Amino acid sequence: MSAIDIARDRITPMDSSRLIGLTSEGARIILVLFIVSNFIFMITTIDEMKHWLPPTIAVVIVNAAALLLVLDHPDPFPRLWSWGIVLAVTLSTVLVAFLLPDVPQVGRASWHLGANTWLLFFLALRRRAGMAWLGYVIMGAITLAWSIASDRSIVSGLLLLDTHAAILFVATLFGVFLRRTARLINDYDERAIAGAMESAAASAASEVRRQRVLELQASAGPLLERIARGDHIPTLEERREYRAAEALLRDGVRGRSLVFEPIISAATSARDRGIEVVLLDDRGEPLPDPEAMKRVANFAVTALFAAQDGSVTVRLHPRGREIAVSIVSTSRTGSTRLDLDVNGMPEGSAPPKAETGEARPEGFEPPTF
Repeated sequence: MSAIDIARDRITPMDSSRLIGLTSEGARIILVLFIVSNFIFMITTIDEMKHWLPPTIAVVIVNAAALLLVLDHPDPFPRLWSWGIVLAVTLSTVLVAFLLPDVPQVGRASWHLGANTWLLFFLALRRRAGMAWLGYVIMGAITLAWSIASDRSIVSGLLLLDTHAAILFVATLFGVFLRRTARLINDYDERAIAGAMESAAASAASEVRRQRVLELQASAGPLLERIARGDHIPTLEERREYRAAEALLRDGVRGRSLVFEPIISAATSARDRGIEVVLLDDRGEPLPDPEAMKRVANFAVTALFAAQDGSVTVRLHPRGREIAVSIVSTSRTGSTRLDLDVNGMPEGSAPPKAETGEARPEGFEPPTF
């Protein structure tokens, strides 16, 4: 997985709703004003209507739909909820349109058209422009049907709708602009986080290299300087010291996660006794639980101190395997193996038969690397 993919998983994507703060405190204040204004328009024009109950139901439906629209949900707005908005527009239009007063100019009595248009406006912003226009077409069809049924001209009905069509058209264009802006912001955030992650990884790798150089200087620097001087023939003790330093460097490369006390001291002691010690880290990291690593160290140290000849191999296995660590000891009398799980506890296994017929400790078997 690339740094960009990781960054994409870690950030909250920007969308139109977040850009305009649709769930913010300011949006809630505007929502309250919208609800209150709808009630005011309905109440102040109720005496002009042919019946008071349908407009009352309509204003409740419209305001409930407004509450639904500002719910915190990533865009696009859920399809089922979007159908709920379209249904609210349809019902409120049916409930109010055919009760409008028989006057040339209905005025504020047609408050439902403006309220519904704002519902569709924000529905379009929330990436449901197609459903918003469907709602507008339904609202327009009902309004034109009322206009014809009330002996008005179609033009009279269209004049009630044209401004609202323009508002919805603006919402559609604005929604496209917001989506494009949100996409640019998301791309920038992903690249910024990915860049920071890559920079941190590079810094960490540089620090690891610096630390290993310091370790190399501390462990092998003086010995290399002594060899470079060439002013005397190394003694047996110095040769032993060189071999120990070489083994420690090799352990740091092949068995990095196993290079810690008391394993290092036990490995050095075993090598001084002529035991071949191999530390292998195929996992690339210690076991998750520090206590498990302590148990691994105890088992490894026991095997290293118990060895009198031959070799001892301690291996951290790759992640995902049932056997997390194996400790294999070989000697003139045969081979023994101890398998440990990710908790540093022995795995149950049948003891192998020794070549000499001697019994092996429980939990050991021949090495199978």
